[in-house]
Amino acid sequence: MKKANALFLLLTLFLAPLSYSTTLELNKPSLNSRGYLFEIHGSNTIGAHLAPTLVEQWLRHHQFETIERRKTTLTNEVEIWARTPASGMTIKVKIAAHGSSTGFLKLQSNIADIAAASRPVKHSENALFPSINLAQYENETVLAIDGLAIIAHPALNISHLTITQLGQIFSGEITNWADLGGPNLDVTVHSRDGNSGTFDTFKALVLSRGYSLTEEALRYESNEALSRQVAMSPGAIGFTAFASIGQAKVIAIVDGESLPMPPVTTSIATEDYPLSRRLYLYQANTENNYALDFLSFVKSQAGQRSVEQAGFVSQNLSEVQIPPNEHMPQGYRFLVSQAHRLTTNFRFVPGTKQLDNKALDDLERLSNYMNRPENQTREVFLVGFVNKQSNEFRAQILSEARVQSVKNKLRLTGVETNAMTGYGELNPVSDNSDERYALRNQRVEVWIK
Repeated sequence: MKKANALFLLLTLFLAPLSYSTTLELNKPSLNSRGYLFEIHGSNTIGAHLAPTLVEQWLRHHQFETIERRKTTLTNEVEIWARTPASGMTIKVKIAAHGSSTGFLKLQSNIADIAAASRPVKHSENALFPSINLAQYENETVLAIDGLAIIAHPALNISHLTITQLGQIFSGEITNWADLGGPNLDVTVHSRDGNSGTFDTFKALVLSRGYSLTEEALRYESNEALSRQVAMSPGAIGFTAFASIGQAKVIAIVDGESLPMPPVTTSIATEDYPLSRRLYLYQANTENNYALDFLSFVKSQAGQRSVEQAGFVSQNLSEVQIPPNEHMPQGYRFLVSQAHRLTTNFRFVPGTKQLDNKALDDLERLSNYMNRPENQTREVFLVGFVNKQSNEFRAQILSEARVQSVKNKLRLTGVETNAMTGYGELNPVSDNSDERYALRNQRVEVWIK
């Protein structure tokens, strides 16, 4: 009983930021030595539009007035100006979007209050902060879910590509679309630059499978610039954030035994899409209460609605009806025909049975969802899957253990699950042949009836 109470207190501590409220001093806020309320540095994916939108919504939430977004003299930097609610004092928030790696350097030098990254913090970046672990819950905020979209010129008559084919294209092994059944047209490769978290994600998910980016690739600091150029260039292919597809054509992706998946909101939200990724904000024990309050706002329902308005995928839960197909296990196919899937998967810290940081927040999101009057008499079903194991029995046992773990933690938030099961290594969403990518198959789905 004492162990259960301790876990309840721990979950209460973890879940507090989603219950957003504030006691900030708004009329005479203190500014830093550069004249800013706080500063966000890092990812262009986040900083180009998403972070400015969220800052503006946060200011409106606190009834700041005359909110205005202003460009600076430096490319990919903006300032959000506003006046305090009563005193009329002018404040500014700075957002500099020069790539994920730059955010950690600015955070380490105490210039940034928040580092924005379109991929997880690297070990080398974490080492810049010897007294803390940036990957811990209190330092890492999952801002949104994004899908890395593979885009091509609109006239290209190819609908889907495998991860292997992507590697061959972006490494320069395939140089003509005719080699893939397309037109007799040279391939031109477009890529984000080396500071980009978007490039780091593409490198981790595609190039790390035995490829290196071709030296012929055209490089861009901005997602929008890359997307515009691909849409105008016959034979072009590139990768960009889901919110920056523009007029380009989207290519569906096949990973291992998965079906071709385009980047759509539901498959990105559940992180089933092979090139889905999380967007992050990091803080290093800052004493800036305005930055901390902004991070709490980001996790709230209002903050996540702003994420959706900016063109990214919100973590607020919604329901989707999935059509059953013949490839599904029989019992799973019956569940699919009777229930709706919620747009989250519970995932775990790699190599452990611990829920990861996003899953800890999703415990409260699911609890809030089930507490709505229209949902209080409905049933929640948990379905577990794992990556390929030494035998089917082990896979079945592990998937059921993951479900039981989530079931126990949900009970502490007041959510009872009336049915649960595990389907082992069936229904993969990622290639099971390589352990680095097969971890995506370790998941617990949530269904509601």
